[in-house]
Amino acid sequence: MPGQMQLNALQQGRGLAAMAVAAFHLSLMLALPRYLGQEIFSNYTRHGNLGVDFFFVLSGFIIAFAHGRDIGRPDRLRNYLIRRFIRLFPAYWVYVGVFCALVAFGFGTAVTLPDTVGHWISTLLLIRLDSFIFPIAPAWTLVHELAFYLMFALLIVARRVGMAVFMLWMLTCLLLRQYPDYDHWTPWTTYFSPLNLNFLIGMLAFYGWSRCRPALVRIAFPAGLVLLAAISLLYGQGIDYSQLQIPYGVAFGLVIAGAAALESAGQWPSNARLLNLIGNASYTIYLTHLAFLGLLAKIVIKLSAHFPLPPELIYVAVLAGAIACGCVLHLLVERPLIEFCRDRLTVKSKPPVVDPETS
Repeated sequence: MPGQMQLNALQQGRGLAAMAVAAFHLSLMLALPRYLGQEIFSNYTRHGNLGVDFFFVLSGFIIAFAHGRDIGRPDRLRNYLIRRFIRLFPAYWVYVGVFCALVAFGFGTAVTLPDTVGHWISTLLLIRLDSFIFPIAPAWTLVHELAFYLMFALLIVARRVGMAVFMLWMLTCLLLRQYPDYDHWTPWTTYFSPLNLNFLIGMLAFYGWSRCRPALVRIAFPAGLVLLAAISLLYGQGIDYSQLQIPYGVAFGLVIAGAAALESAGQWPSNARLLNLIGNASYTIYLTHLAFLGLLAKIVIKLSAHFPLPPELIYVAVLAGAIACGCVLHLLVERPLIEFCRDRLTVKSKPPVVDPETS
């Protein structure tokens, strides 16, 4: 099975998606009056929020990649849950703890700290109880991730029951098709959002990659890019995102499966060390980029009052700085923390299959 190898294409794709999300948010941030008051590169970054869709599709692919053989094997549930816990919670708890402490001491603006027991439960356990906006705003996506992880756990416990429940979940998400505004989430619109369909698309992309003819799957990469370009043109013509979200997911699924097939055939540039590093650090970059973007934007804008810089250069400097800070934090905090948790929580037996999951 091809899933026994490490796929750098997945990590590189994750890194590109993390940078796209950061670039999208920076364009919006610099347009605020307290920063530059003008949009920079918005024509190029306005689709960057689709990095979230890409993350969800990739997550479905990776979970099937790393744990597909665990389905119907309840004896493997403990290992699965430990690995998912290690990837999701320890680094997040460190970042959210530090972030809440800084905000409590007066650092940061426009941030909502937990002020009820329910909000603390939501913040710490990544469970959506109401429309509360998380202290680390991008953490709303982790609520979807956790829901998917738990649904997949049911597949491990009981294959047939898990399959029935999972498909019922997907069907409900498809039929309801609710896209709430950023600050109007509810448990209903979160757990039955069409965004969750991206996990299924990613799983199907994995099975297509692992079971179809390699030459056919490799064609999926350019086909996905063409479909992505076509959908983006429709989006540019004013068609609402809600009508294009599933086609976007399909396009990302084709790109991911095709990239994996190309790498399996030795036709993918796997030695892009910087992009591999950014991919490995993508979870930290994703969680911390808003804080670093805001901090660095204020610093660079103040410096530009003494050393005039064009807005475009300010944008590039802030974006590059935020990504670099995320990489450093990954190397100093996230990676050692993951290794520590693995040493303490996992059972050492035979050498494990390489887990490509990094978020």
